[in-house]
Amino acid sequence: MFPIGTDRPQRRIAWVNILLIAANIVIYLMSHGTTAGHGDPSELLPAWQPYMLGGVHGAHPALIQFITYQFLHQNFYHILGNMIFLYVFGNNLNEKLGHVGYLLFYITGGILAGCGQMLAAPGVPTLGASGSISAVTGLFFVLLPRTNIRVFLWIFFYVDIIEIPSMWFILFSVAKDILEPWLFPGSPVANSAHLAGSFSGFAIGVLLLATRLVPRDHYDLLAMLERHRRRKEYESLVSKGYDPFSPTRGVAASTGRSSSPPPPPIDPRIADLREEILRLIDDRRIAPASEQYLLLRRLAPQAVLPAAAQLDIANQLMSDARYDDAAQAYENYLQAYPKGNGSTPLEQVQLILGLIYARYLPRPTRAIELLRTALANLHDPGQHELAQAELTRLQALS
Repeated sequence: MFPIGTDRPQRRIAWVNILLIAANIVIYLMSHGTTAGHGDPSELLPAWQPYMLGGVHGAHPALIQFITYQFLHQNFYHILGNMIFLYVFGNNLNEKLGHVGYLLFYITGGILAGCGQMLAAPGVPTLGASGSISAVTGLFFVLLPRTNIRVFLWIFFYVDIIEIPSMWFILFSVAKDILEPWLFPGSPVANSAHLAGSFSGFAIGVLLLATRLVPRDHYDLLAMLERHRRRKEYESLVSKGYDPFSPTRGVAASTGRSSSPPPPPIDPRIADLREEILRLIDDRRIAPASEQYLLLRRLAPQAVLPAAAQLDIANQLMSDARYDDAAQAYENYLQAYPKGNGSTPLEQVQLILGLIYARYLPRPTRAIELLRTALANLHDPGQHELAQAELTRLQALS
């Protein structure tokens, strides 16, 4: 079982991650001659052996070795596995952190992983990018925990590609590094470097979010923990008698004071649905986002998304010929954003909604109102002609 990709769209080329992969491959080819086999790290060409962490004989490491060891590999399978992981997890983080930030993090994560390995096994020469990559997966766990990992699964004669939540995949990898030294003593794998890298990436990720050096969003680990806290708080209130759907919107005050009680918390189901809808829209998966939006409307009929997202959903429902739902989504948009959102002229939304009411739903009065308002501001000749023709037809029928 090994990862082959993620479900997170890549909008920009991850140049730094590509260059890191290329650098590892080039150095591997340079550091292994035709006589290199598949045994221990000493099979590196002699000129490259001093650049392992700890050198050839596990001596006190030089400072430069904390960087150079990250680009050396034992054999073909070693570098192949590492580069697959780096490609899968590194591309999204490169986009998230930017080129300079990602490069600094990658090198720093490798240095901290090397420090952990030297503390755990000071006399053992170490090489490989897996410590740096463990830092990458640790940061991925914090910044992108809702991302799914596509995994190639091969069990005997069963072959398949499945999706696994990244959180569980990374936790499984960490558990493997914890248990492997106990289950397979004497294994040459630098599990201490892996664990130190994972912890370093996790700690750096929390620090970046807490200090807002990386923009917060609805899908990072801290946001997930906050939603979990809100759900527990909400469940506690419900268990004490709070009814989110009653006209009083709460429970009677027990103190008898006349001051107004604080507003009840937002139903966490509503918050979770909004966040899921925005995540799907961000991934350009508008059709499933529209389904989630309809679920949201059942809980909160007047729920409105950010302007651009609300229009994306309304347009999708319109294209799916779900005219009742589309009309309500457009109406909610017009009510929440009476001046538009800047990118889509308000009169175009009024025109679309007017056409829905004129052609598909029996609301000619509302259609006439919308088309008249749109006509006063439409500048496109084709749209103006369309609105005028539809308005004339409706007035002739009334």
